[in-house]
Amino acid sequence: MSKVKEDNDIVAPGDLVADDGEQRPGSGVYVEQGKIYSKFTGTVKYSGDSVQVQPMDGRYIPEEGDVVIGEVTRVSYSRWNVDLDSPYEGTLNISEASDQYVDLDEDDLTDFYDVGDAIVVKIDSVSESMDVDLTMLDDRCRKLEDGRIVNISPHKVPRVIGRQGTMVQQINKKTNCHIVVGQNGLVWIHGQYPEVAAEAVKKVEEEAHTSGLTDRMEEWLDEKIEGEE
Repeated sequence: MSKVKEDNDIVAPGDLVADDGEQRPGSGVYVEQGKIYSKFTGTVKYSGDSVQVQPMDGRYIPEEGDVVIGEVTRVSYSRWNVDLDSPYEGTLNISEASDQYVDLDEDDLTDFYDVGDAIVVKIDSVSESMDVDLTMLDDRCRKLEDGRIVNISPHKVPRVIGRQGTMVQQINKKTNCHIVVGQNGLVWIHGQYPEVAAEAVKKVEEEAHTSGLTDRMEEWLDEKIEGEE
């Protein structure tokens, strides 16, 4: 595919990025009549045979298959609206909310999820017009009880998780907490030392660009936990 835009070029929504060929569309782009266009104002990034556009504002853009943390904002007759800490709100339909039968005339949907509830939910599909459909029919999805939520940049999520989950597992173990990291940058923490865990997550976000972070975090966590005991 011929590159109409080069790596790190700035594009606006609807700008042509690549024209004809074998380039695969990644996140932040869409295909129309064999050509790849930008969904957002952002920067073009090429990786191997794929191309994507990273939004400039840094906010989370829903992608099919992502598991995120959201907050229920509205309950209607057969669905819930969910804030994903994104410019785009998600919709959870009753058919994707539970594998049990729900009688819409008899059952109260707030018995499942009510306004203000925090949930782990999966992005089921995203249309070209950015209609976001959600599903709870995944073993990782559930309502979150108690705990606290901290916000990090979605772009720093891979570093907070770590290679093969090493970083978040280390924080879990040292603080005796259960941590859920959403791809949208919301992180739920519940356990013995949630304040230390939250501080650790923010520290990883701030120092994500540095080397030797895993070892430094182990020492930092040991000192913090020792001070709490």
